[in-house]
Amino acid sequence: MHVLIVYCHPYEGSFNHAELEALCERFERAGEPYEVIDLYADGFDPVLSAAELAVYNEGVALDPLVKRYQELVAGADRLVLIFPIWWNDMPAMLRGWFDKVMLAGFSWVATGAGLEGTLTHIERADVYTTSSNPTEFIEHKTGDGIRKTLIEGTLWQLGIGAGTWENFGGMDVSTPEARAAYLEKLRGR
Repeated sequence: MHVLIVYCHPYEGSFNHAELEALCERFERAGEPYEVIDLYADGFDPVLSAAELAVYNEGVALDPLVKRYQELVAGADRLVLIFPIWWNDMPAMLRGWFDKVMLAGFSWVATGAGLEGTLTHIERADVYTTSSNPTEFIEHKTGDGIRKTLIEGTLWQLGIGAGTWENFGGMDVSTPEARAAYLEKLRGR
């Protein structure tokens, strides 16, 4: 299985970066090939320009990074997303990645009755997040957006039928021991 990790956090000292390192270690130990898209390190521009919108429904990518990202998505069997939950949702940088990379014809086709996803070669998507709020708060008080909107909505519409969500909630009040135990779990130990 070829794993594509899309990592979205501006700070290398973040716990999301520690998640990225733990998962890369796990894939290396298991001999699973993987590649990492680091949106901030790449200098990705998440803003969909007027010129890009003008050719959006034609499936044309104007940004060379978008073309590269599409090649990586096309070669993946598994998608891993790593990001912080900010204001109960994904960061704007990652939202822009979906807006610009998941173009008509590449990841979906219009059917007249909705979208039909074409990324059916991706067997699963795993979403790893961190949040200040406890996970239960996100699930029950803010609408469970990561699971319902991202996994069961967006990813499903793109043709990715299976997905999981793992959140390290209560980040601001967590202990070093809890963080270390979580990272060991991600490493598969």
